[in-house]
Amino acid sequence: MTTVKAREKHITVNGVKLRYFDWGTEGKTPLVCLHGHTGQAHIWDEFAEAMAPHYHVLTVDQRGHGESQWADTGYARDRFVEDLAAFVDGLGLSKFVLAGLSMGGWHSLLYTADHPERVERIIIVDIAPEPNPATAAERGSRPPTPMDFASLDAAVEWMREGNPWAGDARLRQDATDKLRQKDDGRWTWKADHSLFNVPLPDMTDPGLIGRYWRAVETIPCPILEVRGAESSLVADATLERMKRDGKQFSWVDVPGAGHVVTVDKPQEFIEVTRSFLGV
Repeated sequence: MTTVKAREKHITVNGVKLRYFDWGTEGKTPLVCLHGHTGQAHIWDEFAEAMAPHYHVLTVDQRGHGESQWADTGYARDRFVEDLAAFVDGLGLSKFVLAGLSMGGWHSLLYTADHPERVERIIIVDIAPEPNPATAAERGSRPPTPMDFASLDAAVEWMREGNPWAGDARLRQDATDKLRQKDDGRWTWKADHSLFNVPLPDMTDPGLIGRYWRAVETIPCPILEVRGAESSLVADATLERMKRDGKQFSWVDVPGAGHVVTVDKPQEFIEVTRSFLGV
């Protein structure tokens, strides 16, 4: 686990109070990191610590996630992108790097398509403009996520059923960061419960899928896709199209990692992103 301690901070954007971690280093190019759906900022801890000597790293709990406020104005994709815009403006970040895992990658693409002059490069983790058609039916057949657990051990056991790749200590830490204990002693998710067990429109909405593809095609800065080799979310054919249509697109697979690469194989994720980030 990490040894460098980040500063926990808060900022209110668009009427929603967000928690974020400031890893330093002041004066360096900012690196803003966005987690995935129902996730939280601590998925970036090892990466943030490794990059802190080279970048001013900022990891964010997005609206309705982690310790950030649940949002009465909802969770449409554009609300997250508006939050990102207000966040970087509120901190006075004129030029920065974005790293986004899963839905954080979608937010990074949409923001950069509208503000290409602000973003120097993007890392997107195990997400693409469209889902792998070969596994779409499989996703729809998964059992619902339980909304509470008798103990933290029970939550870890449930998470392990879907993730055989993360180390025991790292998986338990992820559970601790994602869950809170209720007054009755049971454990429940920190993320807004309305985010669970609902299909994401990004998987089927032609409008959103089209916007993601247009972003890939028009964004001028370099984009690196980091895919979990054990994840089936992003098809090879989709990556080939992204490379063909994108201006500066490349990708790399991380062996032994599923969807949340930064949790499953944190050190390997750091190593495969070093050259792209120039460190």
